[in-house]
Amino acid sequence: MAMSAGWRSKLEEMLRFGHHEAIVVTVHETGEPHAAAMGVRLLGEDLAMFPYTDTRTYRNIKAGSPVSLAFTHDALVFCDVVLRPLKLRYVSGRNSGFYLLDADVDVYVEAVPKSIAEEGRRAFVALSVLDVYGGRGHYFPYSRANSMLIEALIYFTKIRYFASSNRLEAPELSSWIEILKHSVSLVRKLGSRDLVECVDTICRDLKDLGVIGVC
Repeated sequence: MAMSAGWRSKLEEMLRFGHHEAIVVTVHETGEPHAAAMGVRLLGEDLAMFPYTDTRTYRNIKAGSPVSLAFTHDALVFCDVVLRPLKLRYVSGRNSGFYLLDADVDVYVEAVPKSIAEEGRRAFVALSVLDVYGGRGHYFPYSRANSMLIEALIYFTKIRYFASSNRLEAPELSSWIEILKHSVSLVRKLGSRDLVECVDTICRDLKDLGVIGVC
């Protein structure tokens, strides 16, 4: 199914600020869907993302998985993906073989891998877009706490990846921890109970990983 000109224009408008955060859903060869938070950007009519090569997302893509992307402003959706994956629910996409994250999502994109190139620990994946359509997400005013929770989750996933790979000496780690500390502090100061509960979970998980000095 070709993407309509109207939705192509909408996608260009949505992703006009460069790097954007999305929830990427891939499918294992067994048919099991897997969701991960990941940054994407628009390159011409294609989407590009840069997963680590030893992640489940990349292994699924390399094995030929279709890819759906969920775009949302709701930090609690990201929280479930990163910290509470057992809560996630999926529904079938418009195209055969696709799974969608069943959550408060603003826009869904269905795409297939077009080209893959490995560059060190990361891969460059270009995606050819098949379809773009709206989800059931709802508008809410800008919230610094909501945005900072997404930021905290982004840097938590980076730190968790390096900690689980026994690379806590990575040179980037100290700057990531400082960003995470600021984000956590702001969420605790300005956020609702749901947002604060999410950063509390981040702090517990960091402690279990042996990362101290954040919370």
